[in-house]
Amino acid sequence: MTTDRLPWEEIHTPASEINRLRVDRSHPHDFFWGKDVSGHYLLVLRFDAALLDDIKIRKIALTGITTDVRVIPDTADGVFLITLQNAENADIFYTLCDALVKKTRSVPDVHAAIDVIYAQLERWRTLLSRANRNRLSAQEVQGLFGELLFLEECIDGQHVSVQAAVEGWQGPMGAPHDFIFGQSAVEIKSIGGSYADSVKISTESQLTTHLETLHLRVIFLAVNTDCNTGLSLNDFIFRLKEKIADSDLILIFEKRLAEVGYIDIPEYDFPCFSMVQTRTYEVREGFPRITPETLAPGISGVSYCVAFSSIAGYICDSFILGGRK
Repeated sequence: MTTDRLPWEEIHTPASEINRLRVDRSHPHDFFWGKDVSGHYLLVLRFDAALLDDIKIRKIALTGITTDVRVIPDTADGVFLITLQNAENADIFYTLCDALVKKTRSVPDVHAAIDVIYAQLERWRTLLSRANRNRLSAQEVQGLFGELLFLEECIDGQHVSVQAAVEGWQGPMGAPHDFIFGQSAVEIKSIGGSYADSVKISTESQLTTHLETLHLRVIFLAVNTDCNTGLSLNDFIFRLKEKIADSDLILIFEKRLAEVGYIDIPEYDFPCFSMVQTRTYEVREGFPRITPETLAPGISGVSYCVAFSSIAGYICDSFILGGRK
């Protein structure tokens, strides 16, 4: 979220019904920020009340958010209401509402707009049902930033098409490696600072593959808590969306972000990261690693560290499809 002030803060709590503030006069549909008599924050879609009988009402199980379709007696407007029950989650709710407004901009009529809204609410259901609004840990944020740096490198370097780069980010979808391009796989590791002498491997399967090639990309990041330098996770994702550009690919990108538990909230405005250096290793015969085949029966879930000094001979200049460069 890029705004410092939520729109509902400008709306007085009404004595009856709803107070409203137009979202965007250039939008083809009549969206309003709203507040009801209980002070609840609303997103309101106004439509001709004569259409009410044709609106298909569905129940969406979202923790802390309700939907309703009705007529406002004072104005005789038909309204589709999305209500936030707890203002503590207002920043997430704003992000949801902003997405709904954007997704319906190119939709021709109110029936289609409401269908889009329901579809988007279903997508958000998993994230918004987390009662405690679980956040990514500092390590998870750093790891995600590193994966996105590699994605950006693939796009900027034109190693693959933008579509292949976005669709190749397979880790969030449960694939065995972070990136898969045909018969080539890339595993990404992010390390804070530049003085580490080893890299941690999370499982015995992480450095093994049935594909033709596997590369290990280690990204060293400088972390700036005050954001005097570098980019925050939120800002970096915004920049990547601009580079991806295509709306269908952005939707795929957003689905992957949702799978890793990311949502645009102010907590990810800090810290900021800068890339210090990268190292790419070709994981081939002789590379020091633990694999499932090397473990005794009954042993699994092994994590271990690989010293950089032991894999210096496997460094590649950079990753390309199918081998080393």
